[in-house]
Amino acid sequence: MRPIHRLSAAVFILAAVPSHGSAQAAWNADQKEVLASIDRLSEATAPGGGGPEAYDAVLADDFSRWTLGGGVLNTKDTWVEGVREWYGDGWRVADRSAEILEVRVVGDFAFTRRIVEETYEGPDGDRSTSKAALAEVWRKTDRGWLLLRVDIITLDS
Repeated sequence: MRPIHRLSAAVFILAAVPSHGSAQAAWNADQKEVLASIDRLSEATAPGGGGPEAYDAVLADDFSRWTLGGGVLNTKDTWVEGVREWYGDGWRVADRSAEILEVRVVGDFAFTRRIVEETYEGPDGDRSTSKAALAEVWRKTDRGWLLLRVDIITLDS
């Protein structure tokens, strides 16, 4: 079994649930499109979700991910491969909550700030919970809003 701590930040797969809490009372049409993309990304790793392929489809080709304080910058290929291994080992996001702090759209880019807490469940019923703050950059394309970059810092659960 793959240790959950190795990939738990991995699955901070940048996720939110459709019923996210927010610091903002209402969203405009552009912000709602970005939130819909966040939801698609989130749904990919839930039980019955589309898995690594659905997750991959929401990432820009030049996607990068960094855990603050670490020395590793993940590319789309390396990140999706890690998700594929985690998912293939039978892990899923069993529960998720998110607080959306900001969704700012400027032209074809959106900047989001979120706090996400996720509970992961493994094939043998093992469970682990992680919490992180995410700062993301999304790019509008002909395929919709795609995640270009995410910077993450792990928080105490």
